[in-house]
Amino acid sequence: MTLAMPVRRPASYYQRDWVLACRDRQSFHSLPLAWELRGPLDVAALLSAVSGLVHRHDALRTAFAPRGDDVDQLVWPMVDYDLSIVDGLDESAVADRIVVEAERARLVDAAPLWHGLLFRLGPQRHVLALFVHHLIFDGWSHGVLHDELVRCYRGATNGHAPRLPALNVQAGDHADWERGRRDEAVEQWWRENLRDLPPLSALPRPGGRFISAPLAEVSPARVERLRALAAEHGAGLNTALLATVLVARRASTGDDAVIGITRAGRDRPELQRVVGPLLDHIPVRVRMAGARSFGDILGRTHRAHQEAVARALPLGRIRQVVPDDLTDRGGRLYDTRYNYLPNTATRRAVVSTSDGTALELAPFAVDPLRLAPRHTEDHPEVLPLSFILRRNAGGDVGGEVCGHDGTHPPASLAAIAHDVDAALAELTGPA
Repeated sequence: MTLAMPVRRPASYYQRDWVLACRDRQSFHSLPLAWELRGPLDVAALLSAVSGLVHRHDALRTAFAPRGDDVDQLVWPMVDYDLSIVDGLDESAVADRIVVEAERARLVDAAPLWHGLLFRLGPQRHVLALFVHHLIFDGWSHGVLHDELVRCYRGATNGHAPRLPALNVQAGDHADWERGRRDEAVEQWWRENLRDLPPLSALPRPGGRFISAPLAEVSPARVERLRALAAEHGAGLNTALLATVLVARRASTGDDAVIGITRAGRDRPELQRVVGPLLDHIPVRVRMAGARSFGDILGRTHRAHQEAVARALPLGRIRQVVPDDLTDRGGRLYDTRYNYLPNTATRRAVVSTSDGTALELAPFAVDPLRLAPRHTEDHPEVLPLSFILRRNAGGDVGGEVCGHDGTHPPASLAAIAHDVDAALAELTGPA
C-alpha cells in the first residue's frame, strides 16, 4: 500500500517568518468564524459541504516544515479534521466557548491547522464555528468560505454538485509568485524611501496578551464630513482616517512616521477565490515636519500612500532591500499597524431544499474586544500598537486600538483611543 505524501510548496514570506519564530512548533493565533443556523439542519449535508471545502482549498490541508532558514508548505492530499457536535450550551456559553477555542495551541507542522464545533442550541437552532490559524487564513478568506459553504450545503441537500467558480490558483501558487518577484527600480525606490528609519518603541517582553480599547463610533453624518474633507485633497475616506491617526499620535511619534498598512493582496482576478493568507503589509512613511494643518498632513499622507502602493512589493522582500540593519529593531520597519475594513459583513443566506424546508445562515457575532489573541513570542511582528477601523453596514465607522499589555496597559490604551476620538471629533464636529 502506498501512503499519500504531501506536496511541498514554498511558504510565503509572511508564513516563513511566523513559522521560524515559533517555539516548540506551537502557535496560538486562530481566527474564529461562526454562523448561526436557523431551521431544520441536515447535519450529514453540512459535513459533506465542509468536506468539499477541504478538498477544494489547499490551505485547509496545509502544515509547515522548517528547512534551514526557510520554510515549506506541506499540502496533504487529504486530512482528518475535527468537527465535533456540542450540546447543552446556551448562546452566552457558546460565545464564551468560541473565545476559549480561538486560543487553542496548535502544532504548525501538523495538518490541518483548524478545527470546528457544531453547537446544538435547539432542534432548529445551531451555531457552526470554525477556528482557523492565521497562517492559512485571512479576513478575505472568511467571505470566500461563507459563500462556498452556502453553495456546497445547497448542493448537498438538493443532490447535485455545488455550483462553484473555477479555482485555478492556490495559496502555494501565490507564494511561488511572491518569492520570485524582482524589480530593481522598485527595490531602489524602497532603499531610498526607507533609509535612516526613525526609532521604534521597545518590543514587549514574552508573555502577556494583546488587549483592545474601543474607538467611539463616528456617525454617518460625521463620516460624510470627513469624506468631503478628504475629497478636497484628492483623497478618500481611508486615507483621511489614517491621517487622523497620525495626527493623534504625532506627539508620540514625532514628524517622521512609518506605519504598516494592511493590504488584502487580491489585486489579481485569479486570487479572488483563494483561501489563504494573501494579506500583506506595506510600510508608508509620512514626513510631517512643517505641516501646520490637517489638510497639509492629509495631502502628505495621500501622496505617501499612493507612492508606496504603486511600488508594492512583499513586505518580506522590502525588508531584504532596505539599507538599515534591522537586527537591533527585531527585523521591524515600523511599530504600528493600521487596517481599514470597508463594509464586508457576510450577509444572511437562505438555503431552500427540495422538500420545501429552508435553512437560514447568518453571522454569529462575538465581541471583537474579547478576541484579542494570546501573545506568545512566536508571532514575527509583535507590535506595540495596531489600529483597526471598520465601515459598518449603517455607514458609521467604529473600531478599536489593540496593543500589548506589556507596553500599553489598559489605561494607556484607553488614552490612545481617546486621542483618536478627540482628533476625529475636532475634524467632523457633532453627530
